Amino acid sequence: MSGFAAPRRPQHSMLARLRQRMSLRRLALMSLALNLFLAAMLVGTTGKPAPPPYRPMPDRFVEHMAAGLSDADATRLRAIFEPLRPRYDALTEDYREEGQRVRSLLQAEPVDFDSLNAAITAARAKRRLIAELTEQTVLLVLPDLSPAGRLRLVGGWGTTGAPDTPKK
Repeated sequence: MSGFAAPRRPQHSMLARLRQRMSLRRLALMSLALNLFLAAMLVGTTGKPAPPPYRPMPDRFVEHMAAGLSDADATRLRAIFEPLRPRYDALTEDYREEGQRVRSLLQAEPVDFDSLNAAITAARAKRRLIAELTEQTVLLVLPDLSPAGRLRLVGGWGTTGAPDTPKK
């Protein structure tokens, strides 16, 4: 054996340093990737507007329809629905109670499908009452609206501002 053999320790420490550098690089890349991901998530969540506040019936319907009407027609529409607010509130509460009954029946073990069907039918009937009240109220206000307002309220406006014509 000659006295010029390279010691093993320095080779080993050089490999250890190389591995340490590689793992630091990997760690830095993983950290960068995680930071980019989190930044993208932050940007994605901050760009969305908050949901609109809850508006009960008939407010949602009236304000949606009033947006496309003249000021005079919108005032007439709001005025005819205003006295009906207590009736809408009562119907909405009944509908919510029926919906809660449906949810309760769905959560029960075992599910009583006869009771569930009856509760769904009752909830549907409450929703139908709200729709019928809305339809009757719209029919009451139609004679007081301008011809353009009547067409807008029943969905007859095209893109040109004239009534829609059937396409052939």
